Amino acid sequence: MVRRAQLPTVITHNYDPHFGAFRNICTLPDSEAEAFLDRIRANGHRTIKPNYLRRRRQVEDWLISERQHRLGRTPLERPIYFFLGNFADGQDPSRPRSHVLPLATFPAQALTFTFPDSMASLPLATLPDHRQDRRDYHGRVFTLAEVEEVVREHGMPGQSSASVALAPQDKFIEVQVWDDEPIRRWLVPTVVGSAGT
Repeated sequence: MVRRAQLPTVITHNYDPHFGAFRNICTLPDSEAEAFLDRIRANGHRTIKPNYLRRRRQVEDWLISERQHRLGRTPLERPIYFFLGNFADGQDPSRPRSHVLPLATFPAQALTFTFPDSMASLPLATLPDHRQDRRDYHGRVFTLAEVEEVVREHGMPGQSSASVALAPQDKFIEVQVWDDEPIRRWLVPTVVGSAGT
């Protein structure tokens, strides 16, 4: 009997402590966003192409359009980005800090997903030079119920039991969170606990 893959029970937000957690660079004006990206480039922890912000905004416009179609209105206009699973490993020097939250903290109507991350998923589905790596889940934004089915069919990144081989770029499933109220509720005990009360 083949064991079908299931979703992890946690999601991870990795962040740069100098920028802060649960932030989205697309909420900044272009000049501030580019200045922040220049700081990342200067510290040498991550290669960021000169057209990154333009591409990030285009991809986020796609996510917002799909979110409106899939979920309707949500408390946040722009998402907060997470990875599906526990990625609090400190492996990304540009985002060495992490918050790992239970997936169940969020209502289904506050979540969308892309497989892999949105900056890779859309180009994989649309650019001709990625045709050989294209899969049916690329270029799509999924609800929670839909991503559960995708994972059952294809497996999670890094799993060898997938029925169809994953593309080389399929390293993560990205979670877009469209409501920060569950984050604020989750953080309250953490802040109080760290103060020793």
